[in-house]
Amino acid sequence: MEKEHPLLQSYHEYIKSTLDYRIAIIGQVDAGKSALVNRLTGMDSAVSTQTDATREVSAYPFGEKGEILDFPGVGTREYSPKQYKKLISKTGIKHVLYVFSSKIREADEAVIRYLAKKGVRITFVYNKSDTLIDVSGERLQKTLMNDKDTELHVTFKKHLDQPLHYQFVSVKDDVGIGELEQTISSVFEEKDALFDKRAKSAGYLEKFLTRKMNTLAKKLLSPSFKDIILNRSYKSIEEMTEDHYQISKGDAEVIGHEMPRAVDYINRAKAEDTEKKSPADYITHLTSLFSAVFKMRKLNVVTFIVSSLGEMGIKNIYPVLKGTFGYAGDMNDFAREVIKYHR
Repeated sequence: MEKEHPLLQSYHEYIKSTLDYRIAIIGQVDAGKSALVNRLTGMDSAVSTQTDATREVSAYPFGEKGEILDFPGVGTREYSPKQYKKLISKTGIKHVLYVFSSKIREADEAVIRYLAKKGVRITFVYNKSDTLIDVSGERLQKTLMNDKDTELHVTFKKHLDQPLHYQFVSVKDDVGIGELEQTISSVFEEKDALFDKRAKSAGYLEKFLTRKMNTLAKKLLSPSFKDIILNRSYKSIEEMTEDHYQISKGDAEVIGHEMPRAVDYINRAKAEDTEKKSPADYITHLTSLFSAVFKMRKLNVVTFIVSSLGEMGIKNIYPVLKGTFGYAGDMNDFAREVIKYHR
C-alpha cells in the first residue's frame, strides 16, 4: 500500500479532530468494565482482583480510527457522582456504554441523568449476564432479563427519549460480545461516512488551510525574522514554509505546478516599490495585505515587527514583508493543489 502524502495525512488528522471517534465505557464498580475493554479491543487494560482497579481514564484503539475510553467506576470514594460529572465534562465525551452488573443504584441515576441533560448518547450494557440466575430455579434467565429492561425503562423514561433496554453480555461465556462489537462498529461507520464527506468538502479544506496559514504567520513573523532580513537569508523562509506544509520540490513535478520561491516575490516587491510612501502608508498597506493573505482581522504582529526593526527603516522592511506575505499565500494555494491531487 502506497504511503499517504504527509500533507494529506495532516489534513485527514484535522478532519478526524472534527469528529469524536471515542466511546467511553462507564458504569458500576466491579461491573467488569476493564475485562470488557480487553475483550473489545484486544488490549491489556487495568484489571485487578481489587474492586474498581481503574483509577483514571485510559484510551485503547478500536478499528482503524476509533478509541474506547476506560473510565473509573461510578460512585467510588475517589469519584462521587459530583466528581464524576466533572470528569465527563472534562473529557467532553459524546457517547458512552454504561455498564451494569447489578440493580440500578443512586449514583448511577445521578450520572445517567447528567449524561441525558448533556445530550450524551447512551448504550446500556448489562455485563456478567451469566450471573443472572434465580436461586429458586423457578424463573428463566430470559424473564430476569426482561425484569432488568423494565427496571431500566421505569427509572429513566422521564429523562431519556430513546429505546431503554440492555445489551446483555458475558465476557466469561463470550455471550453478546459479537453483537456489542457490531453496535460499536456501526457508530464508527457513521463517523467514517462523515469523515469521507468532510474530507472531500471544499469548505473543510479551506478551514484546514486557514489554520495552516495562521500558524505559519506566527512562525514567519517571529523575533528571528529580524535576523533573516538582516542576513538576507530568504532561503530559510522557504525551508520554514516547505517544512510547515510538509511539501518539497518533488511535489511540483508530481502535480505539474511550479513551486513558489520566496526570493522571487521579495525581489519583485523591491522592484515594484518605486513610489515614495510615508511610514504610515507602508504599515497600512502591510496591514491590509497581511489580513487578506492570512485571514486575520487583528494585526498587532506586523506593527510589532516593524517597530522592532525600526533601525532598518520601514522602506527596507516593506518589500521583504510584502514579498513574504505574497509567497506564503501562493504556497498555501500550492498546498491546496497537493492535497487535491493526492486525495
